[in-house]
Amino acid sequence: MSLYTDLVEAGIDVSNWQSDLYFPVSFESMEILAKYPKQTRTLFKSNIDGRPMVEAPFAFDPYWDSKVVDTASTK
Repeated sequence: MSLYTDLVEAGIDVSNWQSDLYFPVSFESMEILAKYPKQTRTLFKSNIDGRPMVEAPFAFDPYWDSKVVDTASTK
């Protein structure tokens, strides 16, 4: 499990810019985020719709999944 997978499984809208994860502030999203006390986060107001949002640097799993090199297939 990860912050990203917990948010997605809870049905919370997520977005990203490269490896940074973005999601709206809500009671549910903050409960999930609390399970990851070492995760850096920044709160900000969306320029698009004015909603309070969270930025979690380096927490967008699909970005990192695309960077994994399959070393078994290279041997």
